Amino acid sequence: PAAAPIHQAWEQHSGKIAKTKTLRDWLRTNFFKDTHLKRYDQRPIYFPLSSTKLNFVAHISIHRWAADTLTTLLADHLIPEFTQLEGELADLLDTRHEATLKADRKAQNQADDRYTLLTQLRAELQTFIALIRQCADQGPPPAHPKDPDRADARYVMNLDDGVMINSAALWPLLEPQGWKKPKTWWSELCTAQGKKDYDWSHLAARYFPDRVDTKCQTDPSLAVAHSVFWKYHPAKAYEWELRLQDEIAIDFTIDEPGSDHSRQDFETAHPETVLELKEKEEKRRDRKRKKAASDEDSDDNDLGPLFDIESED
Repeated sequence: PAAAPIHQAWEQHSGKIAKTKTLRDWLRTNFFKDTHLKRYDQRPIYFPLSSTKLNFVAHISIHRWAADTLTTLLADHLIPEFTQLEGELADLLDTRHEATLKADRKAQNQADDRYTLLTQLRAELQTFIALIRQCADQGPPPAHPKDPDRADARYVMNLDDGVMINSAALWPLLEPQGWKKPKTWWSELCTAQGKKDYDWSHLAARYFPDRVDTKCQTDPSLAVAHSVFWKYHPAKAYEWELRLQDEIAIDFTIDEPGSDHSRQDFETAHPETVLELKEKEEKRRDRKRKKAASDEDSDDNDLGPLFDIESED
């Protein structure tokens, strides 16, 4: 029932879209590259996971993507499809054998043609299933031979990373649709150089944990992104907590795994530093209060007359 409006629209408008294709064929082969990708300017909201020749395509909304999306695709759709193909191929062997015994050349040729087609589809689907399993459980293959090796990790979509990063780790499943950007983005994520350094992303931390962790130890902003601010920069974390308690809420804390323990350890091990940071923060707040008072006085003095009346005299 949910597809009914699509079929109705296709009956009305297909002549202007694709005169020689069925709705199913157009959705598999043309919808993404001709319409969806352009409309969303290389940041589509549907990912078309596709086999090499586009005989098997799954359009999946990134906003409905869940932790088990890829395994559900396999278990509920692709593996049953593969089993059905296997069964039809077995039946065709019986049909071809019977046609041979009866010397029915026409039936034998039809069975042979169908068997050849289904054999090709089975091979395409088998490769597709294997690639989905790899991306789901380990990660994508290298985009280029010289790219650094990634760690094995399950694919987890995180919308905070954005379409670019999330699509990069699925590049071999998206490339058949003619979407080349994810392959480029994956290579850039692997090499992490210059402005193409995406180690702020959750996905980079999954596939390159050692590299990202090393950077977090020297880069506080990156440590914040990966929730290790307290772990690697406790003094800076303590300082920012004090400041944000003034700007956000008096009981504000930077919450990360183990942050309560890290805060307690820091206060115990560095009481002098804690005192210095508190004094520094109090001075900052005092300057802030004085500036606010000064600005208020200045505003009062700069009101000027409500009317500016000029006289010829």
